Amino acid sequence: MSTGVYAKAVGDLVREALRAATITGSSMPVEESDFANGMTALNDVLAYLQTQGIHLWSETEALLPLNPDQQSYSLGVGGDHCFTDYHYTTAVATASGLSAIDVVSTSGMTAGDNIGIELSTGARQWTTILNVVDANSLTLNSALSASVNASASIYTYTNLIDQPIRILSARAASQQTYNELPIDIVSRQEYYDETMKDCVGVTNTVYYSRQLNQGVLSVWPVAQTSAEILRFTFVKPQYVAEDQSEDVLVPAEWFLPLKWAVAVELGSIYVIDKERQMMNEAKAARYMDAALSVDVEVAIFSIQPG
Repeated sequence: MSTGVYAKAVGDLVREALRAATITGSSMPVEESDFANGMTALNDVLAYLQTQGIHLWSETEALLPLNPDQQSYSLGVGGDHCFTDYHYTTAVATASGLSAIDVVSTSGMTAGDNIGIELSTGARQWTTILNVVDANSLTLNSALSASVNASASIYTYTNLIDQPIRILSARAASQQTYNELPIDIVSRQEYYDETMKDCVGVTNTVYYSRQLNQGVLSVWPVAQTSAEILRFTFVKPQYVAEDQSEDVLVPAEWFLPLKWAVAVELGSIYVIDKERQMMNEAKAARYMDAALSVDVEVAIFSIQPG
């Protein structure tokens, strides 16, 4: 007996919802227009799930290398260099103007990856990898604008993070391998009430503003060198389906809540029988409550006598 992963294709869930809403019969083919409405309803419901609180499967960790004197960072596609999956290494001393660099290890790096190299000036230069020559050597698509000291930090990554829905916690560190310092996430008013926003020091406060295309993360104090980094836990945007052959990217216990929530959405569009719609709404609410009840993190706590 196997306990393999239970997956469900987007198209299957949409067809199940259409049948649950009695828009199509169990043995009848689904009309193309009805299926299109079902896909729209599914993606609307998936997007709506972001309003239902934190989903543990959507939480992940990001790393943001800080830049000297920079007060705010754009997060999301096309924004500042911030990533979840990355490779870290350190440099061998390299002269300015070269388009090749030796490193401790090129493990995991590929041509085309973004690469950020800490320069002797305290800034970080970003370019892309032209070629991974061997286990310790890289060529770059842009020449180094300054010299690189031995043991300077280097980050490589392929994709930027999606725009965070929320930032849950954040930690600052002076280097990749140093201990982290938990920092405060404050409100807009608290951040803008801070004086001397160009104050230089160890970052201990951040404010995140979610915008339509890219979020804006403001930090205080600002970093002194590019060796400093910020790590944070964030909630990713809810996956939206583009093709019916894709798997629905939610845990299996959410398949029923999704099916009945989509059926309810479709029922209101097609104005199905009121009693049937009420029954579907009750099922959707019951399954949604059950799924939300297990979508929580259990914190450790202790009780002591008074």
